[in-house]
Amino acid sequence: MLKNFLTVAIRNFFRQKTYSFLNVLGLSLGIACILLLGLHVKEELSYDKNFPKHDRIYRVVSTEWSKSSPPLAGEMMKYFPQISTTARFSGAGQNVWHTTDGKKGVMQGYFADSSVMQVFDLQTVLGDPFSALSIPGSIVLTRSAAFRFFGKADPIGQKLVFDDKNDLFVKAVIEDLPANTHLHFDYLIPMHSFYNPGAVQNRNWMFGWTYILLRHPEDIQKVNARLKDFYTAYRHDMSPTDAAADAAKARLQPITDIHLHSDLIQEMGPNSNILYIYIFIAVAILIGLIAGINFVNLFTTQALKRLKEIAVRKVLGAARWQITGQFLGEALLLTILSGCLAILLAQIALPFYDDLTGRHVTPAWFFLPANLLIIATLVSGIGLLSGLFPALFISGFDTAASLKSNKTPGSPASLLRKSLVVFQFIAAGFLIVSTFLVYRQMTLFHDKQLGFDKEQVAVIRYYGDMKDRLLSHPDWLNTEFLSNPDILAAGTTTNLIGDDLSQESVMPVHREAGKQYPDVNLMRIDDHYLDVLHIPLAEGRNFSRSFHDTTNFIINETAARVLGLQHPLGADIENTSVGRKGKVVGVVKDFNFASLHHQIEPLVMEYKPEWNGNLLVRIRAGRTPQTIAWLRNKIAKIAPSDLFDYGFLDDRISGLYRKEDNMSTILKTFSIFSILISCLGLFGLAAYAAEIRTREIGIRKVIGASTTGLVRLLSLDFITPVLIGNLLSWPLSWWAIHVWLREFSYRIDVGWSVFVLSLVLTLVIALLTIGFRCWRAATANPVQALRSE
Repeated sequence: MLKNFLTVAIRNFFRQKTYSFLNVLGLSLGIACILLLGLHVKEELSYDKNFPKHDRIYRVVSTEWSKSSPPLAGEMMKYFPQISTTARFSGAGQNVWHTTDGKKGVMQGYFADSSVMQVFDLQTVLGDPFSALSIPGSIVLTRSAAFRFFGKADPIGQKLVFDDKNDLFVKAVIEDLPANTHLHFDYLIPMHSFYNPGAVQNRNWMFGWTYILLRHPEDIQKVNARLKDFYTAYRHDMSPTDAAADAAKARLQPITDIHLHSDLIQEMGPNSNILYIYIFIAVAILIGLIAGINFVNLFTTQALKRLKEIAVRKVLGAARWQITGQFLGEALLLTILSGCLAILLAQIALPFYDDLTGRHVTPAWFFLPANLLIIATLVSGIGLLSGLFPALFISGFDTAASLKSNKTPGSPASLLRKSLVVFQFIAAGFLIVSTFLVYRQMTLFHDKQLGFDKEQVAVIRYYGDMKDRLLSHPDWLNTEFLSNPDILAAGTTTNLIGDDLSQESVMPVHREAGKQYPDVNLMRIDDHYLDVLHIPLAEGRNFSRSFHDTTNFIINETAARVLGLQHPLGADIENTSVGRKGKVVGVVKDFNFASLHHQIEPLVMEYKPEWNGNLLVRIRAGRTPQTIAWLRNKIAKIAPSDLFDYGFLDDRISGLYRKEDNMSTILKTFSIFSILISCLGLFGLAAYAAEIRTREIGIRKVIGASTTGLVRLLSLDFITPVLIGNLLSWPLSWWAIHVWLREFSYRIDVGWSVFVLSLVLTLVIALLTIGFRCWRAATANPVQALRSE
């Protein structure tokens, strides 16, 4: 019997080739989309879980800051017996390194305690990294960084020169960290080489990131219970009121929460957001529902054409459970075939996924035992859920009625199919509206006027001989660079637009006793920075070497309001974090120096050319390649050992919205697939409707019905559920997009036009899909139509 069932299933597959092809194609596209979305969600949820002790590792943070002060780790070890050890990182930056034989490269790294090896179980490749992170003048490289600089040669003992000034010797090599961690670095340098002994006890300096390793996972409850008491004692340098307020902000953050649940000041790098995971899961579920509904509709349509076969089987003694099992088995065969095709489609789409996420996933990923089990469960689940209802529905028809006529039972099946089409287009409409609105928000991000001119600005990292030249000859930028008519302006800064700026305590010298002032953002610039970016002054002047502005400040309008300066020009303020007093010599109009996720915050700029490391060059439009080549040659003459490392400011600013851009691309892509899958189902249903109404169409044509009228008649049955589905998707789309827009300080207005546009687009696509099939039926020879029955 099993052989008979399989033979019948294969025969019916080829007998109804169109329906079978549409069914397999629609379901395979849906499963492929789910696989790719599932791959992304799985990778995002796996962040930092590769560390063996991840369930015992916590980062010490506050409600605002990800960083903490230098003595915190040691004091926590003394106070909490539940803490096994602590580890600290502090940013060493992205710097240019070169070897003794002249090989150059840029590496990103940290100053680190030797205990990071124990906390994170970093794997040793060569040397002893634990000892290396305790030895002055040493550096630990990752495997890929060591290969980049030394190839297959032994790197141990080799010298690396940092920014042409500091010599460090490679003492150990560790294994590269996986991509799914918030820790990304090429090198580690001993922590004690970072700060002087006087800074070790500075409890106000947010110098780096502190991690604790608990002895047991359940110890977190005991530590949390005493955390506020610890912080109150730890901040003995504050008043009791301030210490209690600081203690109330203290948090222990699980390391596995950092990637998706953390958006604090001075994060180690850009994190994602759990909201995007929910969005991707929702999109996967919607596409799965669309594909499943498609399968139910088309499989039911196929089964309805086999009522006589079912009736004969029943007459010959087949039980209902056998009929149900037969159709369920055929459904599983189709889903297995669709699953195999889906894996192939997903592998073909992997380059697109890699470009989108910056990861590299090999095709072998799908064949890992755990993933094969997930895929098998997904395919069998879809097959059972999608095939069970049609199997039960078909096996329940009356035998005598099925034998008497070729006509299929009308109302229950027809009502079911129309209801499922409505649900399909609720999902499709939701994805289309969401895609339009996300696209509009991203357009706002990329096109909004930021208060400065970001176009045609090259960013060049400078150090070593180049930096020495700029410091010893401050006029060199003007005399040398501006001699090129294609260079319109040049200036320097410590930080670029979008960087996490230093948060420091700045307040008026003459202030009310006891009044609290929030920390402000600090940026160090030269006297040409404002000119390069065309940042306008609201009042006052720019920095100038003629006025010896090394102790003076320029602030933005928001800083003037926050500091309570009604007449800011000439006001005396002080940066208490570094002990510097000076006058406000200029006030710039507010501009977006951070991403548009945030409102404009207070900004204070200091004149500190000696601290700067980024050269900004405004280039004449249309002359970029020639000017970059000229700059490369000019800098090579002055600093031949320096690496010419450059980019463009507008690209950097666009990178601030990479996760939103990726989500927008994903939504656009999968919205197209949702419409395609839905249209495959519509096409199949339209073909079936035209087929069962062949005689009716012939009669109508004989008595004078026009082709246009027949197309309208046949199309109406499908356009109505499409229209209803779109209208029902609007409230869901409106709610979802408003939840997402809460993430941004600058957001679009959700108007009615996007909903109308979605409706028109969906109706046009649906009409094109079913109109062609209906037109073919309406233009067929009526004689042939009447003969068909």
